[in-house]
Amino acid sequence: MIHRPSIVAGLIAALLAAEPFSTAAAPIPSPDSPRGQPPGASPAQSKVDAGLKALNAGELVAAETAFTEAARVDPKLSAAYIGLAEVAARQNKPARVEHWLKQALTADPNGALTQRTWGRYQFQQGRFVDAEATFKKAVALDPRSVDAQLNLAENYLLGLKKAKPAEDAYRAAIALDAGNPQAHAGLAATLAAQGHPDAALAEYEQAVRLAPADPKFAHALARFLASQGKFDQAMAAQQKIIAMAPDFFPAYIDLGDLYLAKGNLDQAANTYRSATKVTKNPALAFFKLGTVLEGQQRWAEAEQAYLEAVQNDPMMYGAYNNLAFMAAVRKERLDDALVWARKAVELAPKVTTIQDTLGWVHRARGELGPAAQAIEKAVAANPKKAGFRYHLGVVYAEQGKKKEAVAALQKALELDPNFNQAADARQRLQQLSAK
Repeated sequence: MIHRPSIVAGLIAALLAAEPFSTAAAPIPSPDSPRGQPPGASPAQSKVDAGLKALNAGELVAAETAFTEAARVDPKLSAAYIGLAEVAARQNKPARVEHWLKQALTADPNGALTQRTWGRYQFQQGRFVDAEATFKKAVALDPRSVDAQLNLAENYLLGLKKAKPAEDAYRAAIALDAGNPQAHAGLAATLAAQGHPDAALAEYEQAVRLAPADPKFAHALARFLASQGKFDQAMAAQQKIIAMAPDFFPAYIDLGDLYLAKGNLDQAANTYRSATKVTKNPALAFFKLGTVLEGQQRWAEAEQAYLEAVQNDPMMYGAYNNLAFMAAVRKERLDDALVWARKAVELAPKVTTIQDTLGWVHRARGELGPAAQAIEKAVAANPKKAGFRYHLGVVYAEQGKKKEAVAALQKALELDPNFNQAADARQRLQQLSAK
């Protein structure tokens, strides 16, 4: 099963050690760290520390018990309620998450850390305007907090998509701590978004210099190089990351993508295979491997890769879609193809490509009525997709609807004279005209 970060992804981390450069869940710090257990900790704080230790061990019942006891001993200790929110998130109880966070705010309304934690929750819920107000309050409560500035900056950059205010907030963080690599990497992203590539490159490089052993900053630099079309430099950077951190999964994925962009399919496939071995969540790597193998018409291997993808992530609708379409094209395993296509539709009913695939599966099964209905839905939702019009024209022709088939095929060529099946569309039009 694909890893699913908790709903509050890193709330305890936000309390003890912010992670503003990435929205991914951060590991909870060990309670015996200097910030996790200050000298002379109160009995309630000791219970919080015990809860953190239990959370790190995955012992949710013990963690909940410890945090509950901490709140009983000291009802004003916001960390206890934040801990309970994290437990609720891991139990997939979203209503309880917000309940406990509001309890934390009631207990400590003027705590900068509590406000930051609430703001992180709002950010992760997509409530970016609310998060902006909350992070501004956190900054006002603690103007010297680098983390509060970074949280505000991230919300501007990734949430509100406002690069200039994000730049200002990142610069404010750098003014407080010039050695913070997250601030420099964030500033680089804002500069890139505003069309200042040279300045962005300098900031990415500074972030790497400040944290040479942390692969995420080198990875951000490599991605920036790729975005600038500097594929060889980006590939070299990703290879260096893999050598430095052999278990850094994103570098394998990006390196495979770069090989693919350069047309080196074998290297791309080998890199994706390597990626499957360095993560507990190999679904994406198997999916990408499947697309390469499918492109090479290595059907059996592609099918196996896609099946591995959905085994690791049963929600990966793209793999179900590709399995179904591949089977329809080859006219093999058509019963399975229908199951796969329907599963993809169930998981992503608004993705038009999946409706088209469902129609193509029905067509392969000789079920022309359902085929036309599914593809018509795809065309209605995305009328400018030439491939959908082509598929509809093929089905109409097989139904004996010559006029409708000609119109669909002509429209496909009008939309894109060079789409993948354009030559076949022209041939079919000639055949229909000769009848």
